[in-house]
Amino acid sequence: MAKKLKGLKKLNKAIAEPLKDRFGISYAEMCNGEFFYSFEDNSIGWTLVEKGYGAEDFNAFIAERFGYTVTCPFVISLLHEVGHAKNNDDIDGAVYDFCTKEKDRIADAIYEATDREEIRKLNYQYFNLPDEIMATAWAIEYATKHPRIVKKMWGDMWNAILKFYEDNNLEED
Repeated sequence: MAKKLKGLKKLNKAIAEPLKDRFGISYAEMCNGEFFYSFEDNSIGWTLVEKGYGAEDFNAFIAERFGYTVTCPFVISLLHEVGHAKNNDDIDGAVYDFCTKEKDRIADAIYEATDREEIRKLNYQYFNLPDEIMATAWAIEYATKHPRIVKKMWGDMWNAILKFYEDNNLEED
């Protein structure tokens, strides 16, 4: 039987509050291994554990494409998802449909891929999709223009994450 995690509601609240107050995100909650934005309910899913090479490739992509060194992948990933909300009106139906189809194709190809370089290329295809590049550009611009706000937001979130780990006797690997 899986151990019930203590303080998850508090942790979700600590992550969600700054996103709601500053950006109008309805809520945010921990999910299984990925970050995502839901247009249906204006929410963000987030994770403490990334699966696969996605985060590593995302950070490299940001450095190459934007010349920005990611110092906190968690916050950049959250801001990227906020970027989807902020750019929602700029993605019309045809572009959205194209991106959705491409994301399905890329996900299937990554699932089948065995070569690391092939996975990296597929991840870069994903990151370069119109909706993804707009969300990333928004995140980088926000982080660059508001470093103090981002630092404070991360500090508060980090404290909540540490408390969650302590409450559950979890250790970082």
